[in-house]
Amino acid sequence: MNAISNPSEKKSPDDATSSATAANESSDKLQSNDNPRATGQRWSNYAEFFRTSEYATFPQRHRGLSGRLPFGMIEAELSDHDFTDPEIPETVLALPLASVAQNRWSWNIGDGWRHCSAIPGRLLVVPAGLESRWRVEGHRKLLLLLLPTSTMQSVLGSAMPDNLAQALDSLTHYTWEDPFIAGGMKRLWRASLAQNPTDPLLAEGILMALIAHLLQRAGTTTETDQRRVLIPAWRLQRVTEVADNHLHEKLSIAILAEAAGLSVRHFARAFTQQVGETPHRWLMNLRIEKAKSRLAHSDDTITQIAQACGFSAQSHFTRVFKLMTGETPNQWRQWHKPG
Repeated sequence: MNAISNPSEKKSPDDATSSATAANESSDKLQSNDNPRATGQRWSNYAEFFRTSEYATFPQRHRGLSGRLPFGMIEAELSDHDFTDPEIPETVLALPLASVAQNRWSWNIGDGWRHCSAIPGRLLVVPAGLESRWRVEGHRKLLLLLLPTSTMQSVLGSAMPDNLAQALDSLTHYTWEDPFIAGGMKRLWRASLAQNPTDPLLAEGILMALIAHLLQRAGTTTETDQRRVLIPAWRLQRVTEVADNHLHEKLSIAILAEAAGLSVRHFARAFTQQVGETPHRWLMNLRIEKAKSRLAHSDDTITQIAQACGFSAQSHFTRVFKLMTGETPNQWRQWHKPG
């Protein structure tokens, strides 16, 4: 069943939590934020608005990552209210996770009121830069993904629509089901805790896939230049220098793309065309070649070499090294170390 049995369930402190006990309201009276505190101020992000407006009365948890492709997420338990959300430079994806059987979800994003029930798994989009009005009846738990316009621009590059609101308009009229986006949002919520060293990389990949899929879902077509994109030699050299100088650190495709002066999308395509392998594969080869050099010409331990070459753990290094060379680091060292 999709019903929620305990709307005031206490949240665990595994992330930055902004929780408040819902105000005692009668079931037939909606909370309202018609005062200027909610709509008269300019907000830079939706999370800030959600924490400090009348939404603060509802239990909520906030997560997100900064990095090269920043995003935010909110898990919130909402009940009856009548609120207005201001224009914010973020596209918001709303995914109901659970709801009571009898509920109502009404919204107006500037083109008239629309009505439906909040059904778990059926999504709704509010494009950046649009004010929206919400009338909600019945308890539900929502997962919100907050996509800054700058992040979408970084991912899409020249494929970024000139008018994002118009491009996503078809996804604002009704709720819709998309297991790929729903599953991606749930996995992104877990990855945003960054408990695993590779979680930021995983989150970056999920985010790129979700943004691209979202535009495809909306039926967006853009006039993009499909000609071969070339990276000048001096920019490829800069990419190599950045990789060499920071090989012991976590290096994402976004960092390499920035060094090349391209969007992530165009860099990945152009780099693969020119170099003959994906940026990830090229970077992994670079790490393994550096590891070979240290195995052959130093007395460093396997753990030290793994750290120096940017691997999160010796076990990860050993697994990748054997996959790419057919031998473990110790076996390779025995055959190749002079003397």
